[in-house]
Amino acid sequence: MSKLDEAEQRLQTAVSGLETAVRAVSSRTDSRVAGAPSSSVELEAARARNAELEGMHATLAERLDGAIVRLKKILED
Repeated sequence: MSKLDEAEQRLQTAVSGLETAVRAVSSRTDSRVAGAPSSSVELEAARARNAELEGMHATLAERLDGAIVRLKKILED
């Protein structure tokens, strides 16, 4: 297996791990929301958490885009 193949495999493993983590957080959030009484405090906390997760998603997307660009550059060389 070439270094590029190994790097691609590590990237795929990392992406899979991130997807699993997102699903886990999402299911925990869904179960809390389904059983929780509605209140403005809880709604505000959920909105803050959503904003935090969106920021994390943007950061991860940028890092993955950078990794893809680097891999493409390696392939071209």
